[in-house]
Amino acid sequence: MFLIIRPAVAYPQQMNPAKASDQYYKSGIALFNSSNWQTASEYFDSCIFITPTHFDAYYTRAICKERLGDKKAAIADYGVLIHLDPAFTESYWNRAVLYFEIQYYDLAQEDLYALLQLPEEETNSIYFQKRYPDDGTSGVATLETMRGQIYNYLGLISDKLNNTDLAIAHFTKAFQLDSLNSDILVNRSLVYEKAGNYSLAINDLRLARQIDPENILATYNIARIQESDGTTSDLIDTYTTIIEEAPEFAEAYAKRGIAKMQTGDYVGALSDYDSAIFLNPDDALLWLNKGIILLKDKQYQEAHSDLSKALELNPGLEDAYFNRGNSLMGIEQYDRAIKDYNAAILYYPSFAMAYYNRGIAYHRTHQIEKACDDVEKAMNLGVKQAKNTYIKMCH
Repeated sequence: MFLIIRPAVAYPQQMNPAKASDQYYKSGIALFNSSNWQTASEYFDSCIFITPTHFDAYYTRAICKERLGDKKAAIADYGVLIHLDPAFTESYWNRAVLYFEIQYYDLAQEDLYALLQLPEEETNSIYFQKRYPDDGTSGVATLETMRGQIYNYLGLISDKLNNTDLAIAHFTKAFQLDSLNSDILVNRSLVYEKAGNYSLAINDLRLARQIDPENILATYNIARIQESDGTTSDLIDTYTTIIEEAPEFAEAYAKRGIAKMQTGDYVGALSDYDSAIFLNPDDALLWLNKGIILLKDKQYQEAHSDLSKALELNPGLEDAYFNRGNSLMGIEQYDRAIKDYNAAILYYPSFAMAYYNRGIAYHRTHQIEKACDDVEKAMNLGVKQAKNTYIKMCH
């Protein structure tokens, strides 16, 4: 085996260190501008090795690390920058966002509070504004104009830390500072919904749509909250509108698929789930729900395949074991069905319907005592039909 080692240094040894450091930095910037994050980062490494306090090299390398998905390395670079300049607003902001993304909520909160405490003369730095739940950049802002977004993130963090009152207070402050940002209202509505205040949640979502009629998430959440009140046809129309405006919104396909299933349109429902899975193939719940639709359409083999895929993605999904057991019952493979019901009960010991269906499977394999025990357990757990089944099977 031959190893080819590419040297990071490409400049003459006799070059002045300061000049070499500058050359590394300029080469790194050229690579950065061409989106070659990895090689750019290596040049910044060399620059920093020669000049350990090279401020711009640390900052640009941190951005490279973010683009490469190495969030903790980026956080480390932002930490160095804050040490070099405790009033460098971009480092506090970028580090707070990264802390939030890796679920270090307390540390994100500290950085955001630190930003709010900076003196006014430090609030004019210009940097890119990140939005949540968007992952991109939505414009350029100063810290002064970003205070609304800082409070927005503080609201998100408070929600993650289960401090509902503080989350609502932060979102309210954020909206006072940035009254054209409909995303803040969507975020506050989710907290209201979690607290059971559905009318306040709906009010926020409707106001969000007035501010930004193209806020698809607001439209989607209104439909989702009102599912129990609206007609199925209304829901299908609403999700169709959302899909037309946001064709890559996997959840809208999934919701429309469920609504179509409820009307008996299994072909349409399955088509929608195929679209959702194409957009998000690693979502176990999408495979589970598609499997359930196939079961309702009596496509047992196909259901078994999709439910098995759900279990590959999430081996602890008890509903997938239960429904895969049902698919095996449909093709009369009762012994295999019993194994899946066993797994469902292992993950959820109070799974009443799993006991009931396993009892039926035991009965069909002539294991009468086990069948009666299971049906009795199901009856005690509240399965209504279990009583009549028990009388027929066990007396």
